[in-house]
Amino acid sequence: MPNRFKKIMLVAGDILLLFSALWLTLLIRYWELPSRDNWLQNLSPFTVLFAVWLLVFYISGLYDIVTSRNDIGFYNRIIAVLLINYGLATAYFYLLTDKLFDIKPQTVFFVFIAVYTVLFSLWRYWYNGFVSRPTHLRKVLVLGINDEAKELINEINQKPQLGYRIAAIIHDGYLDQNDFPGIIIYNGFGDLKKLLREHHIGTVVTALDPRSAPKFVEQLYESLSLRLEFRDLPAFYEKLTGKIPVTTIGHIWFLENLVESEKDVYEFFKRLFDILFASLALVASLPLFPLIVLLIKFNDGGGIFFKQLRTGHLSRRFVAIKFRSMIADAEKDGKPQWATNNDPRVTKIGRMLRKMRLDEIPQFWNILRGEMTLVGPRPERPELVKDLLTIIPFYNERHLVKPGLTGWAQINFQYGASAKDAFKKLQYDLFYVKNRSFALDIGIILKTINIILSGKGQ
Repeated sequence: MPNRFKKIMLVAGDILLLFSALWLTLLIRYWELPSRDNWLQNLSPFTVLFAVWLLVFYISGLYDIVTSRNDIGFYNRIIAVLLINYGLATAYFYLLTDKLFDIKPQTVFFVFIAVYTVLFSLWRYWYNGFVSRPTHLRKVLVLGINDEAKELINEINQKPQLGYRIAAIIHDGYLDQNDFPGIIIYNGFGDLKKLLREHHIGTVVTALDPRSAPKFVEQLYESLSLRLEFRDLPAFYEKLTGKIPVTTIGHIWFLENLVESEKDVYEFFKRLFDILFASLALVASLPLFPLIVLLIKFNDGGGIFFKQLRTGHLSRRFVAIKFRSMIADAEKDGKPQWATNNDPRVTKIGRMLRKMRLDEIPQFWNILRGEMTLVGPRPERPELVKDLLTIIPFYNERHLVKPGLTGWAQINFQYGASAKDAFKKLQYDLFYVKNRSFALDIGIILKTINIILSGKGQ
């Protein structure tokens, strides 16, 4: 079952459940079938509320298929999101509905809470089990093994809701069966067509270079009649993880996938949006400036702003401006240091500012100047970039776009505290460079809002 269909099914199910719960609520409230007038009278105010709720669901990640599993973490998130939505609804019905719709369905709403909580929990429990059911999983054969293939196999094994199950691995050499429990491993190709039939394979993912195994390519060609899905590892890895497997791609990949001329219209309107959003954000945040200044000064009496040279678009350097969140002289020896999780150099006030992303408000000025954009890779220091260019392949390609205040890597990975972390973040950055669009930008912005509101910022 394709993930796109799963998402459509999930959203459609949520919408249908909301209105069904409203109808059932009216039935319970008045102990009779809802009349046309009664239904229409309640429909308008509840429809506005439902639109807000669906947006909160999206921001909270309840439409990410990867989270759709019946575990404690998922239901803790469900409880938190429902409490937020019920809080918004309470304020809405007590303060606005009588003015907007000439109705104040408070009793109906409290009955609705009970009805909807039960129905929504049962619906999501059934859905999570349905999409993870073994009979609904497409069987995958992996040809060849490398680090990315191992990561992909682990990802699929841990997240059956993605819709796939590893049935077998073919590797021309020795592999320890204990490394892949429950998966059949074949050392050598043998009769590939027979193997595909026996295991009812639906998808073949190859980590091999076709030019190095002509006999294998010939066998795949002979298997076309089986109507299989053939995917190369980089494309399939990107689809499931939201990352680009850097070590399995080459220069040709960039020539084929990063056609910048096709993004001209997108970049033009993105720049307009950046200017509008940054201007409004600076004006709206002006009342916060005196408070932030007082807090920073009261904390240690040091400077207010933190300025640092960063690497931007096409490797041009610029000065990034932020409210200071670290102690003064955080790098006394002058050597650049990686920012880490729970960095001891961050002050108490600075930690609060970081969690709420308030320290980044001055960077809206960088956006207005055209040095940064709202969504893009995180700008790194030139000294670190110089070292990373010698360690990580294709690291410079992340500078094909402007650095951003938030980005795909920022919402999917923690602070980069080492060259190893920088490599992992590059995989997300290249995914964004390739796939950037208005839809992806909006999704990143909404998920950033969720991170800020949940206090997960660093």
